[in-house]
Amino acid sequence: MLSAGDTVLVGVSGGADSMLLLDFFVKNKDKLNIKVKAAHIEHGIRGKSSLEDAAFVKAYCEHNNIEFHMLSIHAVSEAAAAGLGVEEYSRNRRYAFFESIACEKIATAHNLSDNIETVLFRLVRGTGLKGVCGIPPVRGKIIRPLIEISSDDIRKYCLNHSIAFRTDETNLSNDYSRNKIRNEILPLFLKLNDDYENKFAEFINDCTDDYSFIDKCADEGYHLACTDNKLKLDTLKTLDPAVLKRVLSKYFFEQGIHLDRNHLMSVLNLVNKTGKVQIKGEWFAVADSKNLRLARLSESENSFNYITKILNIDEFNEKSVDFYCDYDKINGSVTVRGRNCGDRISPANRGCTKSLKKLFNELSVPVEKRASVGVICDDLGIIGIADYCVDERVKTDKNTKRVITIKILAEDN
Repeated sequence: MLSAGDTVLVGVSGGADSMLLLDFFVKNKDKLNIKVKAAHIEHGIRGKSSLEDAAFVKAYCEHNNIEFHMLSIHAVSEAAAAGLGVEEYSRNRRYAFFESIACEKIATAHNLSDNIETVLFRLVRGTGLKGVCGIPPVRGKIIRPLIEISSDDIRKYCLNHSIAFRTDETNLSNDYSRNKIRNEILPLFLKLNDDYENKFAEFINDCTDDYSFIDKCADEGYHLACTDNKLKLDTLKTLDPAVLKRVLSKYFFEQGIHLDRNHLMSVLNLVNKTGKVQIKGEWFAVADSKNLRLARLSESENSFNYITKILNIDEFNEKSVDFYCDYDKINGSVTVRGRNCGDRISPANRGCTKSLKKLFNELSVPVEKRASVGVICDDLGIIGIADYCVDERVKTDKNTKRVITIKILAEDN
């Protein structure tokens, strides 16, 4: 957790946990060859008590010649304005404040009891194996030296070694979810097993080891499956389900999208069938016969800018246009639009009629490009698909005298 010469910023609330942590670093800073700073957040919730906590921590730091930093917020009103819960908002502000202070390590006083509360909270709200790994002892520059020590042991140590601390009276209130777990549920565990905290610690450590192993397998599977920013379905189908789910999550995370459990299970179904699943807005998971990928699909009808020309057959050059047909077989006016649900066409010389969906599948038109393909129509219906085919009704033949051509313009033209 530490290296010689580190500056360690200790997050200090004034409670027993953080005061023990700060006291330990103050008394051992020379032995550890570190510099110690302290940071305190005054949340503006508990009135006079909250201000007294801040004064208590500041006085301790001044007495021990420790650099002290403090931030005052109005957590309740600011959280409401931000559309967040008070706990989440306060946590975000707390870590942002810590990160703003120059240091190599940020030490927080999370303990084993906090870890157990976190695991239970996540289980009730819904989580996977990663969630029950609990609070990591080290995450980036954040370290948690007390993570394997129970809150009871911490308080006993403080009392036995005359380490003064403040008591937050809101810890006794069950207005917050974590307090309900701490005050109502954990005492029931204690009745079942007075050593339950150590058993939880063993469980968390085992889950962490298992998750680390599966995650390593998932990294290997991801590198095998991912080519050209697509996942090869043949490779995905060989993976164990536990690894496969993590490979899918990793792929979408690399694209900037976090898959919740519902979306993950929907994407998982695409491994064994073609189709698409909406992830967010215009972003879809798309599976064809070979690959699974993330694609941006527009569900709205595209508008097209285009130029039409009517040419005599001897003036016609098919290489310079996106679509052409026999002009004298056209009924009414010609327009270009995006595809609509239920569109069908009779491709020239095929002797059949099929949906545009089937035609695009047959021609391997990428799903994300289909909305931008021009559908050519006259007054009777579809006469062709730009760049791909012409309808049997208007195809050119040996009797064609005039040709209508269409050139679709790029957006910047």
